[in-house]
Amino acid sequence: MMDSNRKTYRLDEILGKPIVMSSDKKTLIYGLNVKDREVAISAYSESESRTGYFHKVEIEYLPASMYLINGSCTCESFQYYGMPCKHMLKVRNVYIKNRNKFSKD
Repeated sequence: MMDSNRKTYRLDEILGKPIVMSSDKKTLIYGLNVKDREVAISAYSESESRTGYFHKVEIEYLPASMYLINGSCTCESFQYYGMPCKHMLKVRNVYIKNRNKFSKD
């Protein structure tokens, strides 16, 4: 779980160019590590209640089963419930939609 008190980031505070971005530009993937059958993804996903602010999301995902096996998000929902939130699922879905861009073929 994230230990930072920081909950959201403005787009101008997020450094670097994303590896891939959702078509609506609300989910930005910055880091990707494929190891064995797991995929670890670092990303930012825009807050629905605070336009222009992004939550930091980190997930570990099993593509074969589509399950999130571990992760964190700075949103209030994840911080309170500790369960996968919509931001985590959005990051997974953006990865799935763009996974052909990451293949080594």
